Amino acid sequence: MTQGRQPAATSRPMTGPLEGVPLPDLERVPDYERGFWEGTRQGELRIQQCSDCGLFRHLPTPMCPECSSLDYAWTRVSGRGFVYSYVIVRHPVHPAIREKEQTPYNICMIELEEQEGLRICSNVLQVSPEDISIEMPVQVTFMPAVDNPEVVLPVFLHAPEE
Repeated sequence: MTQGRQPAATSRPMTGPLEGVPLPDLERVPDYERGFWEGTRQGELRIQQCSDCGLFRHLPTPMCPECSSLDYAWTRVSGRGFVYSYVIVRHPVHPAIREKEQTPYNICMIELEEQEGLRICSNVLQVSPEDISIEMPVQVTFMPAVDNPEVVLPVFLHAPEE
């Protein structure tokens, strides 16, 4: 007689940023990154945009990869997008994640709606790992890091389709 498989238990969703992992030193971030972190502290997702050709770029860089311009502005974007790719980490490498038993956790590549290929790496909160999916619509929110509340991190929540 063959026994049926029991359904896998649903993992608990992430409820906030990971604790105990390295954070940016806001006193030492380069000028070309500063606008991003100033925006998150004000609850805005700001992406570096070339002043000459209009290309959004993240991670920020001092020079536009498209037209080589050194001129840029920090543009507030909607924070809406979709999960482009993701991984669920169940076997942590970083000791703080092991010690604080913060697994499983997700690392998601979010494509923002403002430009094809404009992506930001973050976490999706309040969703069980098993329920995260490619093309799942998401919306940014902001949370202070537990280890340094001066660092406000952009994280994402599932957004109902409009």
